[in-house]
Amino acid sequence: MIIRKIKREDLDNAAKVMVEAMNANLEGAKITFNLFLELGECLLAEEEGEIIATACYIPYKILSWIGNVAVKPRYQRKGYGKRLMSELLKLISTKVIRLDSTTEGYRLYRSLGFIEEYETILYELRDLKGSNNVKTSDKLEDWMMDLDKKAFGDDRGKLLGRINGLILYTQGGYGILSRNILGPLVAEDDFIAESIIRKAVELGARIIITIEDKTEFIEDLGGRRLYTCTRMMLGESINENRSLIYGIYRYAFG
Repeated sequence: MIIRKIKREDLDNAAKVMVEAMNANLEGAKITFNLFLELGECLLAEEEGEIIATACYIPYKILSWIGNVAVKPRYQRKGYGKRLMSELLKLISTKVIRLDSTTEGYRLYRSLGFIEEYETILYELRDLKGSNNVKTSDKLEDWMMDLDKKAFGDDRGKLLGRINGLILYTQGGYGILSRNILGPLVAEDDFIAESIIRKAVELGARIIITIEDKTEFIEDLGGRRLYTCTRMMLGESINENRSLIYGIYRYAFG
């Protein structure tokens, strides 16, 4: 097996690994890889010239986020994922590393020293009437970035600024609607979050990924639970503010 960094010309075949391993949308996988290649680094594993596994990370100031970890089904449970992840971890210099683990990946991450933090849950959003006090924009403002930093525990402005989506906001909260997914959604209280969610659904949002603290809130709005991951951490704890987090961006990015 050869492990090396992913190049732009590898992008299509790397994305196909995600499609095979995780039933991902091909175009969505390409978008995700593009973000990782622009802001961080990705590794791949090759066997006889075939790309069989991928893993990526983005470094911020305090923490790094790992995503797009996938192994083609016929190569799973043979040690390829662990070898690739071990090489990826050698590239990361931040004191904290985090990721959202699928059920299938949980044992791998535990074997590498990651510990559980909490669940992250993907919900389907039902039809909701809109909210008149929510505005839209195509540009993030400084106060939104500051609020996000308090919630996330680090400055991820370099990622947020590259999300191609519609920004929804009202005093005390903001969200980004991109490809029918609402996230991130950061708000000071339930009322603000609900207003943004209602407006987002009116504009086409159908999916939100929330944290376990907010499951009752989302379900009271008619959200239907579809999928669950486990947020895991390696290294020091992070000073995030979970009370502000109503929606994450994507499992790949937190």
